[in-house]
Amino acid sequence: MGMTGYLQQVSMPQLDSLLARLDELNGIIVHEDFDVEALDIDKAWHGIHFILNGSSFDGEEPLVYTILGGTPVGADEGHGPARYLTDGQVRAVAEELSQINHEELERRFDPEQLSAEGIYPSGSEWNDEEDKEYVLSYFHEVAAYYTDAASKGYGMILYMM
Repeated sequence: MGMTGYLQQVSMPQLDSLLARLDELNGIIVHEDFDVEALDIDKAWHGIHFILNGSSFDGEEPLVYTILGGTPVGADEGHGPARYLTDGQVRAVAEELSQINHEELERRFDPEQLSAEGIYPSGSEWNDEEDKEYVLSYFHEVAAYYTDAASKGYGMILYMM
């Protein structure tokens, strides 16, 4: 089954409420009712992080927040705790993602480097076109999801299951 990444838009009042009720929720915040459906980015999460940051897990603000950033909160959701971003962090990520040139992003996709770095899913070798299309198609969904969240002044909850 593997690790699937999710992004969940959340209004700041709802995020504040979730954080205030963390004990009542037993630390689990991702199963609440949200106004917007979560974005499932399948197993592309690590590839997206890598092509944005040039690193397996690190990076510079604000792009490091896009997939693996944020403030850890609550219990283990399956593969670690959920993390949240404030509306300001979401806005900064959305602005940065909107500035990325598609051709530059394609150039950053290096199958040999992804394989050498053990970028998930590392059980298979990365190839050129099929894997590039897979990661880039999810990247575009992520960018659009952040733009939508920023336009509404929403924060974000990021998690893996």
